[in-house]
This record gives sequence, structure tokens and C-alpha cells, in this order.
Amino acid sequence: MTETIASRHIADNGWYNSEMAKSLIDKIYFLDKVDAGMFVDFGCANGVMVSFIERVFPGIRLVGYDVNEEMLAEARRRDPESRVVFTSDWAEVARLVAEYKSGPGENKVCLVLSSVLHEVHSYLDEAEKEAVFNQIWGGDGVEFDYIAVRDMMAGRATSRPSDPIAVARVQQVFEARHPGLIAQWEQRWGHLGENWSLVHFLLTYRYVNNWDREYRENYLPVNYEDFMASVPPKYQAIYLDKFTLPFLRRRVREDFNVSLADTTHLKAVFERV
Repeated sequence: MTETIASRHIADNGWYNSEMAKSLIDKIYFLDKVDAGMFVDFGCANGVMVSFIERVFPGIRLVGYDVNEEMLAEARRRDPESRVVFTSDWAEVARLVAEYKSGPGENKVCLVLSSVLHEVHSYLDEAEKEAVFNQIWGGDGVEFDYIAVRDMMAGRATSRPSDPIAVARVQQVFEARHPGLIAQWEQRWGHLGENWSLVHFLLTYRYVNNWDREYRENYLPVNYEDFMASVPPKYQAIYLDKFTLPFLRRRVREDFNVSLADTTHLKAVFERV
């Protein structure tokens, strides 16, 4: 599993991480929705989110977990005095969680999945997916009190014919700037005349600097309805928000004069009952 994900090379880590950081404030939406004293960032990349949380709330216990050692090394270099534990060893995560929960009082832990689920579906085979979802939902014995999800996710209604005027505008503008990339995209994901493919493309098109990786990644591998049906009964949703990033909606309007009407993201917090 480690080789499968970590080997998906990011051409420009600095640019990639700066793009991810643009939505940082939105990514920490869960902090005022749970009463956890420990947070585990599953797929923490270069650790920007947990490092930010540490600066704002220095008393919170924080763990950053990722299989990409290059990213973890960058996270550790940023602040050698940080108390955040960065690790690629899930057994260490399990140990830290168990130690915290065994302390005096009611010590609750929140697992954070920020732009993780679509990568799990994109890069892992079925056995690897099962192993990861066991980690997430407690099937391996490590149970979290809260699970906070933020990821790209559209509803079933997104599957419909596209607005042909929107398709023409996107094709005309993007093809002029980046000849051949739309054809490459459509060969993998289907014609932009299918609205699901068009929305998927509009989530991806800005990443031309890292195109060879990004166009291969399925940003919308599971719809909202199927995801919610997959959540184990022991977890209850205490917060749900289906939305589109204002930044993304604005960029699509500026670049193509197209309105992005579909919701493209989900924020959800689940509590173990």
C-alpha cells in the first residue's frame, strides 16, 4: 500500500502544497464541532494543517500520519521545536491514541480525513482499501470518538447531460492554452458532454503543473449518497455540509464564463455512539 500511494510522484511539491494551503481555513472547520483533545490527521502530507492548529491551540495533542516520507520530512523540518508527532507507522498512531485515552478523565480523539478518501479510492486495490477503511472506522481495534471528513464529493444528480454552451466555452478556452489535454482527459474519464465528467474536469484543470499525476486521479470516485450509506451504524453524523468552494466557483467563472452549479465538496463530522 505504501508504495502504491507514495510512488505517485508530485512534480512540484512546493506549488502543490501552496495550492492545498489555499483552503486551509475551511479545512479546520471541525475544531468547534467536537470536544476532542487529540487530533490525528490521516494523510497529513507536509503537515501544514496540524502545524497551524498547534499554533492556534498549543495545548491540543496532534499526530500527523502519512505514508509519504518526503512529505513527513518537510513537516519535521518546518519547526524542529514542534510537539506534533509525524509518523508513517500506524502502530505508533495506535499506541499514541491508546495512551491518550487511558489517561484520567474523558479523553476523546478525532480522526481527520482531509482530501484523503478520493485518494484511497483512486490508488488502492480492494484489499488495500479494506485495510485503510478498517483503520478509519475502527475495524483494526483503534476506535476514534469523532471522524471529520472533508473531500471532493458530488451527488448522484450530477450525472446528467452537460450544458452544451458550458462545454463549448471550456473546450475553446482550455484547448487554446493547453492543446491536447482535453482529449487526453476525455480518453480517461469520458466526454465533457457528460456533466459528471465536466464537473470532474473543472476540479482538475488548474493543476496543469502537475498534470500527469492529477489527470489520472479520480477526484469523484464515490457519490455522496453511496458514501453516507457506507458509514458504519456506530457513527452518527452531527454535522453535514455539501458545498462548492467559493474560490473554485469564482475561478471557473473567471476562466470560462461558466457557472458551476453542482456542489463538489462535502464536510461531515461523525460521532461514535
